[in-house]
Amino acid sequence: MRVEELRNYGKGLMDSVPDPKYLARWKVVTESMQKELRKELGVDGTERLNKETARLTKAMKSDDWTILREHGLVNEKYRESILQRIAFMKTLADMVGMKKATEIQCRLLDVSMYDLMAPLFPSTEEYNLCGDYFAAFKKYSKSTYAANIRAGLHEMTITEDSPSVFVFRVTYCAWHEVAKAFGDPYLCYPSTCYGDETYISRSLAKSGCQWRRSGTMTTGAPFCEFRFEYDPSAASAMRSLSGPVSEHPEKASSLE
Repeated sequence: MRVEELRNYGKGLMDSVPDPKYLARWKVVTESMQKELRKELGVDGTERLNKETARLTKAMKSDDWTILREHGLVNEKYRESILQRIAFMKTLADMVGMKKATEIQCRLLDVSMYDLMAPLFPSTEEYNLCGDYFAAFKKYSKSTYAANIRAGLHEMTITEDSPSVFVFRVTYCAWHEVAKAFGDPYLCYPSTCYGDETYISRSLAKSGCQWRRSGTMTTGAPFCEFRFEYDPSAASAMRSLSGPVSEHPEKASSLE
């Protein structure tokens, strides 16, 4: 198999997300999240959270988003989805405090992000069909990052690219920029950055590849670093194990 034949090759987040199956999974995840929030906040509290999130999102739509447009983010619908994500986190933090809000949001992502995102991207088995797992992974990743840059979502630079190590640094992020406009860059960490931690680590579990991050801009670092280290011997040992587990669940798991 050629890398270019893998699902969503050359597409970024903005192009991959509208996939009908993704939208169906998102509906299931949203319903499960609302159920979990009702356990935490009660029915009235959850209703207040939803209404205030909608109000704040609408209010922030009229803000000056020149910096987003200058970086290439001109898709208003996608921009609004970013505003809504950050507005939700800010509203939740205002209601229960940032520490508790972070705990709740990270828990929601722990049980939903992987099942939601994994079907959009190739599995370890599919990368292996391309011959060299890590070479295929890097080529595919570069095509995704390039698409995200063109869409105005990120600015990033590759700082290391070898047969066993791949490192890039994100120096601009639309979600981080929106969080700053909401008054607190940290809002981006539990709402967005933590999703990387719960999804990427799990998606690499059978690959022999390890992911590390030294810090994020949302927590004060000058950039968000993504470091991938590949161990072929570990990958070979994992392939020899029996009883492979599918990396592409058909539906999102319940939060119950």
